[in-house]
Amino acid sequence: MDINGASSAASSSRHTIDSPVHSASTYSRGYTSPIPTPVPAPHLGWGMMAEDDNVERMGSGPGPMGGGNNEWRYEMRREAQQIIPGLYLGPFQSSTNLNKMKMMGITHVLCIRDRKESSLIYPRFPTEFRYMTLDISDNSDQNLISIFPKCVDFIEESMNMNGVVLAHCNGGIALSPAIVVGYLMWKFSWTADHALAYVQSKRYCVSTMSFQNQFKEYEPIQMAQKMVQQVGFGARTGSAHKRQVEDEDIDDDDDDDRRRKQPMREPIREITME
Repeated sequence: MDINGASSAASSSRHTIDSPVHSASTYSRGYTSPIPTPVPAPHLGWGMMAEDDNVERMGSGPGPMGGGNNEWRYEMRREAQQIIPGLYLGPFQSSTNLNKMKMMGITHVLCIRDRKESSLIYPRFPTEFRYMTLDISDNSDQNLISIFPKCVDFIEESMNMNGVVLAHCNGGIALSPAIVVGYLMWKFSWTADHALAYVQSKRYCVSTMSFQNQFKEYEPIQMAQKMVQQVGFGARTGSAHKRQVEDEDIDDDDDDDRRRKQPMREPIREITME
């Protein structure tokens, strides 16, 4: 594999992402998509159309490792691009420059690698950033969906503390983009096509054709999870209100009991001297 991210276009098409199976988890957060209009339909070739002018841009600013994609250049695939505020996506090479990473405000690094790459791709600055490293087997048998919950938690941890995540794999073309697509689907309740097209509009060299079926499978899963969580939250809120009303009724009954149990006292007569 090309560790420097300069492999040919033919090598950019990877097979299904792999990872040890992690149990799925649910999330109770709800988000509204920051994009009011659809993004262009996904295009998996190298010459993807420019981002639609009607699509609200989400801060793909002039980061020191890339950002503005109006004029995509081939060499930009060796840099990281901002996908949404607080989340960058790039190749392994973008995780090796400490000064640039600090300029970008990186606080968390999601390092995704094939097990065979573990001696070459590893956390370079463990004392400077918080890392999560996933060893992923590069074969078609691995369930991609099983690692989404873990990655979502890691990215959300950074977001909640106003941090910045850099998600990378070897070339930044298939493995780490697949995780970012899954994260956007979960965060904004986007469809697979919408999320993939949006990621490709920020980083044109992304090609995740091998993961399309799993993205489609994940759509109803993440939507069902959110529906269950919302119903559960509403039920918990209703139960809490019911308990509060019941507690108030009990307090009123106790006050009535105390008043009934108090001894009756005769009124004090004023004594006058005749």
